[in-house]
Amino acid sequence: MISTGTNSEERNPGWRRFVIGGSAAMQQVCEIIELVASKRCTILITGESGTGKEVIARAIHAASPRAAMPMVAVNCTALPGTLLEAELFGHTKGAFTGAHSSRIGRFEQAHRSSIFLDEIGDLPLDAQAKLLRVLQEQEFQRVGSSETVRVDCRVIAASNIDFETAIRERRFREDLYYRLNVVPIHLPPLRERREDIPLLLEHFIQRISAAENVPLKRISDEAVETLQAMDWPGNIRQLEHTVQMGFALSGNRQVLETSHFRIQRTIAREPATGPAQPLITVGRSGLDFEEVVGEFERSLLEQALALAGGNKAKAASLLKIKRTTLLAKMKSFEERARRRHYQEAPLSFPRPEGCGTALVCEETHSVRVLVCEALRQEGYRVLEASDSDVALELFECWRSEIVLVVAGTQARDGESGLVWKIRSCNPEIAAVLLSEPGGAGPFRYNSQTRVLTRPFQQHELIATVRELQPAQPALRNVICA
Repeated sequence: MISTGTNSEERNPGWRRFVIGGSAAMQQVCEIIELVASKRCTILITGESGTGKEVIARAIHAASPRAAMPMVAVNCTALPGTLLEAELFGHTKGAFTGAHSSRIGRFEQAHRSSIFLDEIGDLPLDAQAKLLRVLQEQEFQRVGSSETVRVDCRVIAASNIDFETAIRERRFREDLYYRLNVVPIHLPPLRERREDIPLLLEHFIQRISAAENVPLKRISDEAVETLQAMDWPGNIRQLEHTVQMGFALSGNRQVLETSHFRIQRTIAREPATGPAQPLITVGRSGLDFEEVVGEFERSLLEQALALAGGNKAKAASLLKIKRTTLLAKMKSFEERARRRHYQEAPLSFPRPEGCGTALVCEETHSVRVLVCEALRQEGYRVLEASDSDVALELFECWRSEIVLVVAGTQARDGESGLVWKIRSCNPEIAAVLLSEPGGAGPFRYNSQTRVLTRPFQQHELIATVRELQPAQPALRNVICA
């Protein structure tokens, strides 16, 4: 189950050419790539449009033992739902109108390589069910065939959707989400890593100069400062297009000046001077409507509360809305901020003293949420799993970070359960078993194990976890499984 692998830079040092930037956020992304590249676990990359999710996927593939084979990339929104299944899994001759011959799908093309599923959040539900089987069994059937095809491929997925909302609205399968989210990587927007912009500018200038076979240009300090001050709603993609435009407007000049970026500068920095100027400009790369509207609403609420001295009723009156509406908006913003913090926090963030990471693999959603919230309140970072197979994948990737397992269990689990399998690799790992009455099993008497009988309250779980800490003075991470 456990493989150590080799260092990704020793195996293929060229992968770092894909990652441009020296910010703390990008350094953490590189650390994760180095840690998981040699393993087979699935990876879910999230972030706004244009943040470079496919580039990071290619870096992961280039750093892996599968780099000798080309990575197969699929945009899940580029094909109609009627053709997507055939594109992913292949089809036989006559399987549907227009299928004049058999064809292998993208998963077969990615055999012994990696497959990148971009915009995975837009995958239709029926295709999600088939994808889940591929992740679980590494096998599928072509459209129009009953023959089972087995493949060995590493799945890297990406999306800019809010998965929690999509799962709640039944647009995305929760079990598939946990299968994909074994290793989460979040890419911050460019406005949150402005220190990387000079390096990105240099990279794009070199690439465009080589592509157009022209002498290498440079960019003035003033222009760099101007571009760093912009918000870049289209992120890296928009920045690249801006550099391309600067090249075109600079003619034969060897230095790109601020004036060569005047269109973007006007959009980003100059205030509207008349009714014809839009409040917010939608660029060609688009923008996140919900995020923009949400930030605008939050700004209004904060201004009103400041003017009202914190009085919510007065703030609501200033905004001509009901007090209940203001309270609902405030609660929504708090929940969104908390969700973003937990979903986007990098795996290598600084940990509070004595705390660490948690993996949740409890089948019942409400219990899993309760456990996660309790551990987060204690300062732990949580990795979630809904079944033992996903939990074992997480352990495979993060075993050096794991010291405690909180496991949903039944009497039949006993010595064959998840905790036993993990302890076969790390006998000293601490565990809390969430047991049905009478279902504690043989772990009850282990000094590194506690049993919590259902139903239980959050404070009972916290007290149980704290009991284990004195036995492990070096305790840094928790896995809730």
